[in-house]
Amino acid sequence: MDGPERYFMPGDDEIFDPAKFTLIFIDSDSVTNVTSLNRVNKRRVLIFIGNGEGLISFGKGKSDDYESAFDNAFKKMRNNLVCLSLSHTHTTPGTLTGRHNDFRIKLWSQWQAHYYGNPTIWHMLLNTGLHNSRFTCWSRNREPYSMIYGYFIAVTQNTTLEEIARTQGKKPFVHAYVNRSVNPFNYNSWEAKTEHRPATSHY
Repeated sequence: MDGPERYFMPGDDEIFDPAKFTLIFIDSDSVTNVTSLNRVNKRRVLIFIGNGEGLISFGKGKSDDYESAFDNAFKKMRNNLVCLSLSHTHTTPGTLTGRHNDFRIKLWSQWQAHYYGNPTIWHMLLNTGLHNSRFTCWSRNREPYSMIYGYFIAVTQNTTLEEIARTQGKKPFVHAYVNRSVNPFNYNSWEAKTEHRPATSHY
């Protein structure tokens, strides 16, 4: 490979398929460092990558031109790989919150995904693998770097249903979704207990 993706190839002690990842180009801009002698212009890029199974990363690169900045972003993305605790049957069992500077994000557990909102965030959620959630974000300014930092702070708190049940001393099926109105398996309610009660035999 001759492109920047050569920096993302797995090493001898790593196991992942680069072909399963989806790359999201988040932002590119130009920054200027003003000194007493000169103005130094740099190009900057921000990218996100995920395989939809809990393995995600982001990279930011800066250089004199966009091509070199993209190469540096791929190098940083390789170092920022994060593997989330993820269960495919219940991807988001709890509430997740993240904040960086002015940006705030909150994810709620929900049986059916509701991705209405920031298109960049719901694309990242899809490629992260969080399919049982809805989200809300607040920010007065459009700052993509605060957005990506706050997003990673939130999703790295994710855990599995089994881990939550183990810490609470409950069975995994007893833990209900936060949004009860859309949870067809809410065993915390009396109606759900009577509706899903197993049949018993008197013989």
